[in-house]
Amino acid sequence: MRQLPGVTEVEVNVAKSVVRVTFDPHAVSHARLVAAVRRAGCGVEGAGPSPPWWRTEKALVAAVGLLLLAGWLWNLLATGDLLPEHDRYVPPGAQALFLLATLIGALPIAKEGIGALLRKKLDAELLVTIAVVGAVSIQEFFAAGEVVFIMLLGEMLESFTVDRARAAISKLMALAPETARVRRDGQEIEIPTDEVVVGDVVVVRPGEKIPVDGSLIAGSGVVDQAAITGESMPVDKNVGDEVFAGTLNTAGAFVLRAERVGKDSTLARITKLVEEAQQRDAPVQRVIDRYATFAVPLMLLIAALTYGVTLDAHRAITVLLVACPCALLLATPTAIVAGIGRAAKEGVLIKGGAHLEAAGRLNVIVFDKTGTLTEGKPAVTDICSFHDEEHQHGEAELIALAAVAEKMSEHPLAQAIREKANEMGMKTPDPSDFAHVAGRGVVANHNGTKIVVGKPALLREHQITLTAEQEQHLRKHEQEGKTVVVVAHDGKPCGIVSIADTLREKAQSAIHALRQLGIKKVVMLTGDNSRTAKTIATQVGIDHVHAEVLPEQKAERIAAFQAQGYRVAMVGDGINDAPALATADVGVAMGASTDIALETADIALVANDLSKVAFAVGLSRKTLAIIKQSVGFALAYNLLMVALAVEGTLGVIGGAVAHQVSGVLVVLNAMRLLRYRQ
Repeated sequence: MRQLPGVTEVEVNVAKSVVRVTFDPHAVSHARLVAAVRRAGCGVEGAGPSPPWWRTEKALVAAVGLLLLAGWLWNLLATGDLLPEHDRYVPPGAQALFLLATLIGALPIAKEGIGALLRKKLDAELLVTIAVVGAVSIQEFFAAGEVVFIMLLGEMLESFTVDRARAAISKLMALAPETARVRRDGQEIEIPTDEVVVGDVVVVRPGEKIPVDGSLIAGSGVVDQAAITGESMPVDKNVGDEVFAGTLNTAGAFVLRAERVGKDSTLARITKLVEEAQQRDAPVQRVIDRYATFAVPLMLLIAALTYGVTLDAHRAITVLLVACPCALLLATPTAIVAGIGRAAKEGVLIKGGAHLEAAGRLNVIVFDKTGTLTEGKPAVTDICSFHDEEHQHGEAELIALAAVAEKMSEHPLAQAIREKANEMGMKTPDPSDFAHVAGRGVVANHNGTKIVVGKPALLREHQITLTAEQEQHLRKHEQEGKTVVVVAHDGKPCGIVSIADTLREKAQSAIHALRQLGIKKVVMLTGDNSRTAKTIATQVGIDHVHAEVLPEQKAERIAAFQAQGYRVAMVGDGINDAPALATADVGVAMGASTDIALETADIALVANDLSKVAFAVGLSRKTLAIIKQSVGFALAYNLLMVALAVEGTLGVIGGAVAHQVSGVLVVLNAMRLLRYRQ
C-alpha cells in the first residue's frame, strides 16, 4: 500500500486484523487500496458482500476432506488397499475424486505462493505449490490431495490457536458497557457510553458494569476489578475512591463523577497498549525472520539436488513438504502474543516483544521508595500513652484529643490523624478555637481546656515539659524514621502519635519473590533522607540503599549498574522517576503513576500491586524459555524430516502430515503461556 501514490502512512495491526491508512482520496481510490491488500494475499472485510458459507475456510477444508474420503472408500472397496499408492492400481473414479479435491484445495495455496513469487518473495506456500504440481505430474493424485488437505487443516488449526492467544484484546474491548446512566438537567437518562463527557454524574446500580473512569461522590459498592487490575478479590468502594471503566459493581449502588472517558479511560489505554505491544517484534523474532528468508531457497536447492542424485521425484517433493519453515516462523510471534495477552489479564501491560524479552533477562531490580514500596501518604503507625498517677489516657482518647486539635488543619500529618480517628469510628467535634503554629504544630481549645499537638518545642512554649523517660520514648520512634507528635491536654503531656509513610501490602513478599527468581540485586533509590530509607529497606528486605538522590542522579546510578554489565529494571511512579525509567533496560510504572511515568515506562502495572513485578519477570522468562524450546524443536524437527525425506524413509503423505504437526505443536507450546502462574 505504501507504494501507491497518495498514501502517506500505513499501520498494520495483526492482533485486530486492521490496517490504518492515511491517504489523499484525490490521488488514490478506495478500490486501489483494497486491491493492494488483496494482492498481498489478504481478504478485506467490508469491501463487498461477505463471502457465502461455501467459500469459507471451514467449508473448503470440509469439501477437500469429503472428496478425499469418498475417493479413499471407493479405492478400498474396489481394491482392498488401505493406501492408494503410486505403485498400485487405483480406480479411475477414485483418481478423479482425488484430483478434484487437489484442484479445489490447491487454488488458494497456489494463489498465495505465486503472489509471493511475483513480489520477489519465496515462502512456504510456494514450496507446497511446487510440491503439489510435482505430485500431480507423476499422477500421485491422492498424495497431492492429502498434502493440500493437511496444509489447509493445519492453517485452520493455527488460526484457531493464534486467535485463542489473542483473545485478551477481544475480552478487553468487550468489557466496556454500551450505555451509561447519567444525571443531566435534573433527570436521569441513559445514553451511549461514548457520549459521556468529563464531569458528568453517572449512576451505577448493583450488577452493572462501570462505563467510565471516575470517583465516587455518593453511595458505596463492592467492585470486581479483576479484568483491569488483576486483583483476585472484589474491592470496597466509598466516597472519594476511584473506579475504572469495564469493572463490575457486584453489590451496592453509587454515583460517580466522570474523570476519564472514551479513549482516555484506563480500559481504552490498556487496550491500545496491548494492541500496540503485540505488533512490536522482539529482537529474537527479527533474527528468526531473517533466517527463514534464507531457508526457503536453501530447501529448494536441497530438493533439486535430491532429484538430481536419486532421480526420484517422490523424494524431492517430500523434501519440499517437510522443509517449509512454518513452525520456525510461528515460534516467536505466537509466544509473544500469548505472553502479552496473559500479562494483560493480570493487569500487567507489557508494551512490546522487545520489552518482554528484556524483562526475561533482568538481574537487577531498582525500586523508588515513596509511592512505590510505600503508599506515598502518611498514616498513623503507633499510639503510645504516657502513664502517670493522676490520669491514664487510652489510645482512643489520645487520638480523639489529637483529632479535635487537628480538625481544622490542612497539614498532611493532621489528615493522617483524622483518618485514624475515622477508622476507629469516631465523630470528631469542632474545637472552639484553633491556631496553627508553622513548623511546630497546633493549639486548640475544646470544652474549656487547651489541647496542644506538635513538637516538644511547641509544648515548652506552653510551659509543658516532658520527663527524661518520655523524651527517650519519643527519640526511639524518631530513630525508626517516623514523624512523632506529642499530644498534651490541660497542661500535661498525654502521649505521642507516630506517623510514617506505610509499606505497601505486598512489598515484602514481592522482594522475596524476586530473590526466588534469582535476581542478583534488589536496590532502593530515593530522594528521602537516609534514616527513613534504611528503615523501609530493612522492613522489606532490601540490602542496597541509595538515599537523598536527585532525579538525574537516579538515572546516573542506573547507568552505573549497566556499565557493570547488569540488566536493570527501574520501578517507579512519579515525574522524578521518569529519567531513571527511560535509562533502565526495562522501566516499570506503578498503577497510580503520573502520565509521564506511564509513557516513559516499558511495563505498566494497572494496580499498585508490587507482586506483579515478579509476575512480569517470571512470565517473561517463561516466554523466552518457550521460544527457545519451540525454535530448537522446529530446527531439529525440520532437519530430521529433511534427512528422512532425502533418504527415502519418509513418503509424500508422511511428509505432509509431519509438516503440519510441527506447526501445530509449536503454537500449542506457546499457548501454555495463557495458563502461566507465578
